[in-house]
Amino acid sequence: MTFSVSSTWNRLPVKMSHNKDVRSPILTKNEPTFPSYRPPTTGFVSYLPSSWVPYAQLMRLDRPAGFYAFYFPYLVGLAFAAANAPIRHAPEELMRYAGLFFVWCIVLRGASCTWNDNLDQEYDRAVARCRNRPIARGAVLTAQAHVFTALQLLTMALFLAVTPFPATTHPDAAFIVVLFFIYPFGKRFTNYPQFILGFPFAAATFMACHTLSIDPMSRKMLLPTSLFCLSNVCWTMIYDTIYAHQDLQDDLKAGVMSMAVRFKDNTKQMCSVLAVTQIGLLSAVGALLNLGLPYYIVTVAGTASCIAAMIHLVDLKVPKSCAWWFKADFWFVGSTMFFGLLGQYGMRYL
Repeated sequence: MTFSVSSTWNRLPVKMSHNKDVRSPILTKNEPTFPSYRPPTTGFVSYLPSSWVPYAQLMRLDRPAGFYAFYFPYLVGLAFAAANAPIRHAPEELMRYAGLFFVWCIVLRGASCTWNDNLDQEYDRAVARCRNRPIARGAVLTAQAHVFTALQLLTMALFLAVTPFPATTHPDAAFIVVLFFIYPFGKRFTNYPQFILGFPFAAATFMACHTLSIDPMSRKMLLPTSLFCLSNVCWTMIYDTIYAHQDLQDDLKAGVMSMAVRFKDNTKQMCSVLAVTQIGLLSAVGALLNLGLPYYIVTVAGTASCIAAMIHLVDLKVPKSCAWWFKADFWFVGSTMFFGLLGQYGMRYL
């Protein structure tokens, strides 16, 4: 598939710059007006040397909200594993691994976003929200981005080698990276890239189980762990489809495929079906593992309430509303899932 950008854009010379808008096309009345790039003036990234800024932006260090999409599945997975482990794991051990997963997710997100931006650079130039990303604006060359991706992958491998993560987590980590690298291609060949995206996030549960020396493939754990992962896939499809509505009009023009494009005016109905499925899966997990009231009250009922509120209250025609609920969803749903499982873990000490 060939992706086109306006001919005016393609005729313009490109000058490498870290802090300036490198292209200033002469717009016709039929072409969209995109915001010019402005270097960061607040936050951690604004204190970095100017030559480092584009690479920090590729890692999304200037946009911490999306980090929690990566981190909460590991945090929830760790609580799931601790609540169902055959032995009691000390809180100090769980906190240590929570910290290690935090670092892991920073680099995992960085590598995944760098790869995604490199493949999507033509799309990004046609979408107002993405047009000023480092590769799209010309601050980082394609080859430089590939090298940066490789360096981040090497960092991840070294991190696993020198930290206490068991060797059984290494195949999980490799599988997760491969799935994230497949995801950008989904936008080109299917209307359901959010479905693809859900699996690397869901696979965090398998890695968390192996971290606490639990075999998620055992006879007891295989079915409930798989259902729990599928519930996370549903969750990802819901919030990422809402997030994609920010760019719906630009995506339609650029030819980007997504569930937001596929369902358009029926997105809330589709998300409601996914939400019911997610809650059903979480309930089945509780029944299979004989989980108690903390799980059902906080994780199941709490998650149902939070997702129902988001679907009902979000205004899909207002980008700021979509962005706000996307950010809030991790804290609302992620917290209910985590604290319900944490309460289940705490009951083992009573």
